[in-house]
Amino acid sequence: MAVTPMADEPAADQPAPAEDTSSAKKGAGRWLAIVPLGLFVVLAGVAMVQLTGPKPEPAGFTSPIRPAPKIAAPALEGQPVDFATLKGPVIVNFWATWCTPCKAEHPVLMQFASQGVPIIGVQHMDESDKANPQASMDKARTMLAQDGNPFQHALTDPDGEVSLAFGITGVPESFLIDANGTIVKTLRGPLVGNDASDFLAAWKAQSAQAGKTERPREG
Repeated sequence: MAVTPMADEPAADQPAPAEDTSSAKKGAGRWLAIVPLGLFVVLAGVAMVQLTGPKPEPAGFTSPIRPAPKIAAPALEGQPVDFATLKGPVIVNFWATWCTPCKAEHPVLMQFASQGVPIIGVQHMDESDKANPQASMDKARTMLAQDGNPFQHALTDPDGEVSLAFGITGVPESFLIDANGTIVKTLRGPLVGNDASDFLAAWKAQSAQAGKTERPREG
């Protein structure tokens, strides 16, 4: 009877063959390459939503279409104005003596006034102004005397209550109040360029609805 010879068994002290880790390393490398790409896609999606989605309004911002606040403002010159009884169409402009964008929009306000657009100016005060409101008001009067006064009523806000009632977040800001005493348009920023054109067109539309015509401002 023939006996099939058996294969030689490895010696007890012969080391086992090393495992092939090249495939595992390649797989891990692929994952390391994919993770940054996936993270980029996620971040790009978030950025797109933020750019195209509705912009959150600052805290305390109320609807741009709303009744004018029931508050009166003292005058820099002339008589105080009670916004609760104010009938437009009229533009209410918040400005400050230290505000650079306010200086940029001032010539536009002068042009509006020359076209018969009634503008009420409210001097906004920061904390340094409130520390010496009389000096701040004197500075505002001097600036209007030197640069021209586009305001039908020049008002001031020494305690900040008027700014708070309108819900402004900075200066300049402008509001269009219609013939019913409703704020129908708001601009946060200077009245320049296309924004100025849009605001003037909105005032003209409100004037037409109210049956008014533009009249050159007297004086």
